[in-house]
Amino acid sequence: MSSAARSFAIIPACGESRRMGTDKLLLRWKDSTILETVIAAWQASQVDHIFVVIPQSRTELQKLLQVLPVHIVLADPRPVDMKGSIQVALRMIQEPFEPTSDDTWLIAPADMPTLSTATIDQVLKVAANMPGQIVRPSSGGKHGHPALFPWKLTEEVFNLAEHEGLNVLAQRYPPFDVTVEELGEDVDTPEDLKQLQTDQSIDPSSK
Repeated sequence: MSSAARSFAIIPACGESRRMGTDKLLLRWKDSTILETVIAAWQASQVDHIFVVIPQSRTELQKLLQVLPVHIVLADPRPVDMKGSIQVALRMIQEPFEPTSDDTWLIAPADMPTLSTATIDQVLKVAANMPGQIVRPSSGGKHGHPALFPWKLTEEVFNLAEHEGLNVLAQRYPPFDVTVEELGEDVDTPEDLKQLQTDQSIDPSSK
């Protein structure tokens, strides 16, 4: 990867939060919201550009994002899965930035408030010395986010079958796993959130 290589973070935020029962991205986490906390981790990292994909109908998320240094990607209709959100973001990146084979893109869920800036930077650092390689963090035999992909694989994302996800790319091109202290955790249910708050010594009653 050359010194001019650029990295693009993609945050898919189009989920319907059905299991949470409310918009989990707007739930409080410490002195912020879950989504703002995730974005802050990216902002503090060495990534060059941050793209957040949200449904066009989610005006409350638009208002929150408009004051943050991110690229807002409005998806209409709402993508049915994470792959669809990533495809929308990749199209938005292609025209203005004209990425080259030196560039990379990274993905991590929007509902992962414990995403670590240090982990993001570890992945970027390793990828800088391994051009063309998928890179992801791992801990205790498990792998997590963010996963980094070389731009040369972008076309293959668009050619995936309807039933195929990005895991297919990982099967075709085995990733290099970067050992980190711990992986971030996402939240899908009220129980998930409560447990993670307990683990992080956060008072669930704080609003």
